[in-house]
Amino acid sequence: MPSPDDVPGPDEPTLGGAATTAVDAQRNGSGAGALNGKGPRSGRPPADPFRRPPGPSTKPALIVVGLTLLLFILGVALELASGSQSRPTPSPSRIATARGAVLQAVPARPLLEAIVSGGAPPDDLLNALAVPKGATPAPTSAVDRGVELYDRSLRFGVAATQQDVISFFRAELPAEHWRQLSQGPTGNGTQYLILEQHPASDGHEWDLGVTVAPTTFGPQSTVSGTPASGSTAPTPLSSAAPGSGTTSFTLRLYAVSDQD
Repeated sequence: MPSPDDVPGPDEPTLGGAATTAVDAQRNGSGAGALNGKGPRSGRPPADPFRRPPGPSTKPALIVVGLTLLLFILGVALELASGSQSRPTPSPSRIATARGAVLQAVPARPLLEAIVSGGAPPDDLLNALAVPKGATPAPTSAVDRGVELYDRSLRFGVAATQQDVISFFRAELPAEHWRQLSQGPTGNGTQYLILEQHPASDGHEWDLGVTVAPTTFGPQSTVSGTPASGSTAPTPLSSAAPGSGTTSFTLRLYAVSDQD
């Protein structure tokens, strides 16, 4: 029979057996919540389902892969660039005649094969050279001085006066972006020297010397300006006066090293 102390008073709520058991279990730290470690007294935080499991980081490996890919792309780009630079450029089929040139201009590159060797002079420099139409290289006139990086010359002949040839190069070379260094009579005063400079794709500044000799007259030049029978002298241009004779000019190309 319960004692008077166990009997709830009129102001105390009466709890059923199940409720009393749950309350006691939470007070004592027992029950389902306490057994599986999820109760308030277990001391362990709940597990985070989005948290990465412990282990080594993959960031260093991704950085290495990215750098390798970047180096590969740079290598391919450099190879393509070097290939495009080494590819020969075609010779121009025609070249514009500068105002004041007097004589018609034609590309000089096809006529300079005798002094082209091992990719020198570069294609872009050769494409910037013009000679009067009708000019022909003199056989066995190519000279290789064998000094510096390059130093070769070739002599031409053209049916025109000395003054016309001088006027041609004085007008045509600046039009092809050559920079004048000097010009004037040379030697005994009968020859005329034009000295110009032009940069090239090989990284060097190339110098061009044009030496124009006095006009010569001979039996190969008739009054009509047509060569005599059997003569190999070039036919005068339409701009040259009949019987104007033949003028010889020499093109000398040379490049010096950067240390000079």
